[in-house]
Amino acid sequence: MRLLAALSGGVCTYLLVGLLTGHVPRSLSRRHRRARRPSVLASALRQADTGATVGQFMAMSAAMAVGAFLVLWVLSGAVPVALVPALAVAFLPRIWVTRQGERIAAQRVAAWPDALRDLVANLEAPMSLHRALAELGRTGPAPLRPAWQRYERLTASFDYRVALEAVRAELADPVSDRVIEVLLVAHEQGAGIVVDVLRDLADATGKDIRLNEEIETAQLERRIEARAAVVLPFAVLVLLCSTSAPYREFYASPGGLLVILTGSAMALGGMVLIGRLGRLPTEQRVLTVTSGRERR
Repeated sequence: MRLLAALSGGVCTYLLVGLLTGHVPRSLSRRHRRARRPSVLASALRQADTGATVGQFMAMSAAMAVGAFLVLWVLSGAVPVALVPALAVAFLPRIWVTRQGERIAAQRVAAWPDALRDLVANLEAPMSLHRALAELGRTGPAPLRPAWQRYERLTASFDYRVALEAVRAELADPVSDRVIEVLLVAHEQGAGIVVDVLRDLADATGKDIRLNEEIETAQLERRIEARAAVVLPFAVLVLLCSTSAPYREFYASPGGLLVILTGSAMALGGMVLIGRLGRLPTEQRVLTVTSGRERR
């Protein structure tokens, strides 16, 4: 029992630290080799607009884990009780970065209906398509301004197609892909023929955004309950170990470690299952640069 508990604890610690740092066994990372490259973390930090480097981020994550471990160890008096929550704390910055990137991307998507209406109004002013797009970088919705400011800078040296593809790569979402495709057609065929298309696209995108917001609001209570169901048992465990010597002695033993690891695995499996069941279907990007070249 002692050997099994010690082995389980070592393997769990190795895998969790490896997942955090991006170094996992080759057999486990073969299917997701691209997703484990260090550049993925750097890209996530850029998308979240943190301004931190990968080294700074890893140092902060390690410091949070060590601090949480020391605090929980002092409170509970049992190393196994402090170990698993501390490793979980080490992942909180990565979770925050991911959520922050998703929030910024969602703000960009939510800004498209207003941006498209502004674009239609500028085209009907009348205004040239290039000038109307450049105007979005100055007076358009704030989440989209940096992308269209970049468009205006690129058109000073390159043609409109290169600039629009750069905007597509920066925004990287299905709604932006559709808009860029329409704008490419507008540049080639004339802006007058796509005004109605842009107006209809603004209305359809606005309806989709409102529907997603309603679904997420309806799921909010269940998400809070699910996270509380994961956190509360560990909080109770720390409280019991800090106030009762028998509990502290048991959970400091190999048998207690095995119980903690089993409970942690069950909690992690439950979180993954709830996340998959509650995940909204995401639209796949099909109008990318590669797919466009294949169609042509």
